[in-house]
Amino acid sequence: MGVAFSSPLALLLLPAALAVTLVLRAAGGRRLGVARRRAALLVRSVLLACLVGALAGFQLVLPVDRLATIFVVDLSDSVGNAGRQDGLAFVRQSLAAMPQGDVAGIVAFGGDALVERLPGDGREVDRLASIPVRSATDVGAALRLAAALFPDDAQRRIVLLSDGNDTTGHAEAEAALAAARGIQVETRTIGRGASDEVLVERLQTPPIAHVGEDIEAVATVSSTVAQPATIRLYADGTLVATQHVQLPAGTLPVTFQVIAGEAGFHVFRAVVEAARDTFSQNDRADSDTIVQGEPRVLVVAADEAVAGPLVGALRTERQRLDLVAPEELPDDLAALAAYDSVVLVDVPRSRLTDRQQTALQTDVRDLGRGLVMVGGPHTFAAGGYRDSPLEEALPVEMGVRDRTKRPDVALVVVIDKSGSMDACHCNSANRNTAIQVQGVRKTDIGKEAILRAAAAMDATDQLGVVAFDQAAHWVVKTEALGSIADLQADLGAIQPNGQTNIAAGLDQAVASLEQSTVTRKHIILLTDGWSTSGQYDAILARMKAAGITLSTIGAGGGAAPLLAQLAQKGGGRFYDAVDPASIPDVFLKETQQVSGQQIVEEPFHPVLTGTSPILRGIAGGYPQLLGYDGTTAKAAAQVPLVTARDDPLLAQWQYGLGRAVAWTSDASGRWAKAWVGWDRFSRFFSQLVGWTFPGEESGGIEASFEPVGDGSALRVQSVAADGSPRDFYDTSAMVVGPDLRSVKVDLSQTAPGVYEAPVGSLEPGAYAVRITQTRAGAAALGRTLGLVAPTAAEYRLLGTDDAFLAAVRGATGGGVAASPAAVWRHDLAATSSFTDLWPLLLVLAMLLWPLDVALRRVSIGRRELAAARAWPGSVVAGWRARRVAQRGTREASLLAARSRAGGAGARAALLQTPDPTAATAPEALPIQRPRTATEPPVDAVAGSPAATASPVSDTTAPSSARTPAVPEDALARLREAKRRARDRG
Repeated sequence: MGVAFSSPLALLLLPAALAVTLVLRAAGGRRLGVARRRAALLVRSVLLACLVGALAGFQLVLPVDRLATIFVVDLSDSVGNAGRQDGLAFVRQSLAAMPQGDVAGIVAFGGDALVERLPGDGREVDRLASIPVRSATDVGAALRLAAALFPDDAQRRIVLLSDGNDTTGHAEAEAALAAARGIQVETRTIGRGASDEVLVERLQTPPIAHVGEDIEAVATVSSTVAQPATIRLYADGTLVATQHVQLPAGTLPVTFQVIAGEAGFHVFRAVVEAARDTFSQNDRADSDTIVQGEPRVLVVAADEAVAGPLVGALRTERQRLDLVAPEELPDDLAALAAYDSVVLVDVPRSRLTDRQQTALQTDVRDLGRGLVMVGGPHTFAAGGYRDSPLEEALPVEMGVRDRTKRPDVALVVVIDKSGSMDACHCNSANRNTAIQVQGVRKTDIGKEAILRAAAAMDATDQLGVVAFDQAAHWVVKTEALGSIADLQADLGAIQPNGQTNIAAGLDQAVASLEQSTVTRKHIILLTDGWSTSGQYDAILARMKAAGITLSTIGAGGGAAPLLAQLAQKGGGRFYDAVDPASIPDVFLKETQQVSGQQIVEEPFHPVLTGTSPILRGIAGGYPQLLGYDGTTAKAAAQVPLVTARDDPLLAQWQYGLGRAVAWTSDASGRWAKAWVGWDRFSRFFSQLVGWTFPGEESGGIEASFEPVGDGSALRVQSVAADGSPRDFYDTSAMVVGPDLRSVKVDLSQTAPGVYEAPVGSLEPGAYAVRITQTRAGAAALGRTLGLVAPTAAEYRLLGTDDAFLAAVRGATGGGVAASPAAVWRHDLAATSSFTDLWPLLLVLAMLLWPLDVALRRVSIGRRELAAARAWPGSVVAGWRARRVAQRGTREASLLAARSRAGGAGARAALLQTPDPTAATAPEALPIQRPRTATEPPVDAVAGSPAATASPVSDTTAPSSARTPAVPEDALARLREAKRRARDRG
């Protein structure tokens, strides 16, 4: 037992306070006696000591013999299910053997650490419910978490149950910190032990190769036992080589020879197969190689005939290219990296997935490849690319932003309100019937689509809505959108019912638009196609004569082929909306195409506004074009060619590490009829595509992923042609993972020509890395490399790491937990508990303060002592006097009350009506003495109102009617009291 102070520096105040007290005592007068002065000094000193002790945090220290044990259980994949069960069994047995008064807690860990149970006296555990990340082992995090759970009033021990395969390298540092806090770590080995295992440690291929070159791929295979195995090598997912080998107990390099057949980014994978194996996660390893050759172009065309002139022009200029449909565009970077540029020829957005667009955007921005979009009636804004990843990559924005360039628009929506539009339906053998199902009605979806379409229109644009069943009904007459008061309320009148007559609805819409004078007239027909009648040839002829176009939308899978025919003949588009939920998006797209300046079809000659490498050798004398897609140039874009309306015709810019070009006219006979026969047509488009090719790769730059702790680091080595290191370069890297997410990394120089930066934990797989180096006064350097994140260390560390476990134990003075009961040995250095006593000192100081004041300020002499001795007697005398006074007061009040009661009774008797029967009962009358002549009547004495009555009433009234008199003794006492009062007066 002992004492301690939480703030011992505060004790320095005590000497100063005592010194001040002594100085004040010496300077004070001698008014107090010696004894009082000494007593006051003693009390003041004790009071100051209490205050200073409270400020210093006075504590009582008591030894503690209670033991707290935290079990840290490894649940990672390296220990396996058997190891997890062994660890749980040991914990159960230890809890059963826990002595009374001790406490136990549990921490489960893998790649992270989780609290399974806080320290307590519980002795039962059914299972370990925590599920940590099992693909890694972070012993350091587990020790850190366990050390934070210990109570203050207990001895501390951690029992680590693991195979010791730590993947982070932080455990020994955490063990040292635990030892500094008086925590002992004991270990017990669990896990697979020396299990049979085979793995591919790594696959090495050259980062750069050339077409036709022999590529050497070396797979390093490791096995814990000697056994036969088969190693297969895959290139871009295709099996290219197989070897059957006899593996020794150790490592064996296996070499493959592969010919680089095509230029591009190639991923190689080595896979081992063996009978005696435990983990499958480590049976493969990847490597990347970039095969260089002539520039290669990928042409994506929705219609090969439309792309024919452009493809022929590029091949005339000896460009190596592949022609694919939009659906065949690769959606991963490894495949896209095989091409230096991608050319989209009149490709609508609907034929590209979001992943394809994102991959293409990343390929240009982060890997430095090229992108070209060639116009047509189905691309740019007309193709639905507004707010798409490709719009962000291109140098133009979709649509013309200047409202003065937009045509006047009149849009009439013809919507089916027949009974078949009541809900979603499916195909059936009888097309005149529809199978109704629960869900949102198609008419309601159509209403939402109309509202979204209206939101994309200008207030001056005209809008009309015709609903039809067996007849046509105008819901909104065709007028300026700004004049429609409440479109949503008007659409609420559309309710599905009746038969279907498409011709009636179209007839009304055409009649309305024939009277309109706007530039562009368009009809959108929404129906399920179940029409019972109609003659459309005459309607289509009227539409053509009035310049009206028609697009149709089939609401559901039962739409008839009639809709496709109507859209084709009406000069619009047909949308087969199998999923009715897509109808609002289709409406919005159609409205944007109609209401904006997406397509301008008029003859014009290109106008040269600037110079560009694309126009080298062909500046001037450009043939006539017949149309283009309306766009708006971005601020950072270069626009060397514009249209007669000053809209972009040729726009180019640098996008990230790559380049992108927009040619808003087409390359076919529709708009570029005069260009196809032009003698410089091939050169123009070859230079246009060639401008987007990546720059020449810089030599001497190599990169790799290096394991660092629980993560990885990107390491770049850069040397000049003469072998000297490239120092003091600003080095950055764009790392693109298998999920197409890109991360920019800034590297710091760590050695001559060596630059490094952490990249965190990487998922196994192929990564594309673009290295860029810049320095003032030197040419910029850049290189694209393919790197592979290796298999997680959890599956590469085999067996049990006894040396690691011994190092952790040794750092804290612990040993091996030989048995469940041994972990409860009370052989640790005794710890102490601290109890705060400063509040008691503060209370004592508060009690001493009045005594200190009294000793110095209160004087007590003989007179005060005599008064103190007399004080008890005076108190008793005063108490008695108060008792007598209180009793006299009570008696007087009782007499007054009695007097009042008597007078009230007498008056009541006088006023009481006599009872006639009482005259015959003398005993009922009170006995009265004769009244003398000088005595006043009783009523006068009583003061009742009867005293003012006639004086003869006493004699004239019969004796039997008189009021009974007040008893003699009461009257006598009243007269005596009155007399005494007069005498005192």
